[in-house]
Amino acid sequence: MQVNWDYYVRMDEELDIIPPHACFVMEAGRTYPLVEAIVNIGRMLDNHLVIDDPRVSRHHAQLRAVEGHFVLFDLNSTGGIFVNGRRITETILYPHDIISLAGALLTYQQDDPLPRPDLADTIK
Repeated sequence: MQVNWDYYVRMDEELDIIPPHACFVMEAGRTYPLVEAIVNIGRMLDNHLVIDDPRVSRHHAQLRAVEGHFVLFDLNSTGGIFVNGRRITETILYPHDIISLAGALLTYQQDDPLPRPDLADTIK
């Protein structure tokens, strides 16, 4: 899903509402709580979430809170990002999404997520 982020001008504080009770679950079962509006992910120590894996780029991805959702962006990484098996450059994350950062796996979890707009036709 390609989103036109030029539309989102940070004049309204509601744009960076952090989704409640969100976290990444790492391969080893370790969790990383997502409590910041912006989370940088990569191999270098200056990232918020450091993944010590040679397949992961130094600055691999960025997670941003936008209107109560987290949006994942690929930062031109070498190995790319796959969400549920599809290569992405940017995407909104939903609970139980499986994220592969060049083969390093994370699972996105969140309690009480906002409804998925792509499933609106199926909700009654």
